[in-house]
Amino acid sequence: MIAQTRMLESAWCEGEVRVVPLHRRPDLVEACADLVNSEWQRSRGARIHGLQKSCQDFPVCLVLIQGPGNGEQLLGHARLSRVVGRSSSLFVESVVVSKAQRGKGYGRVLMEETERYARARGFQRLCLTTHDKQHFYAHLGYVLSQPVQNAGAMTTFVPMEVLQKFSRLPKRRARSYL
Repeated sequence: MIAQTRMLESAWCEGEVRVVPLHRRPDLVEACADLVNSEWQRSRGARIHGLQKSCQDFPVCLVLIQGPGNGEQLLGHARLSRVVGRSSSLFVESVVVSKAQRGKGYGRVLMEETERYARARGFQRLCLTTHDKQHFYAHLGYVLSQPVQNAGAMTTFVPMEVLQKFSRLPKRRARSYL
């Protein structure tokens, strides 16, 4: 697993493709569960439950949609959550584009729109981990970094200050031997 981060810059695509928070489009939860499960298998019920935690205060699931009205097509998904101890950073995970739509630039659009969303919310840095997509993220400007702790859905019921206290490693006392 490689930890990567990128300073947010301004550049994104407009047009028929758009990113919206999933909690504003609950009609897409089931299709989104199928999309995410196509990459990372989990029970459908558990996946739907996790996606339904998307909210304004994080974590937020963003969906990439193409087309108007009834012709809409779900193209991709990304989830943003807070980073423990880094108030200006968000953690990006579960980034996936429909297998039928890969290789067409939608992954880049999804990440650029995710960055734009984060920037509009006042965040300056995105962090992520990847096993197999280092080249893709490097091409987008992400660089290797130290690992961070993803707060996930914990911030919905545990204050960030409490998470920070429990995330610190205990200080080791020097031992002396006689």
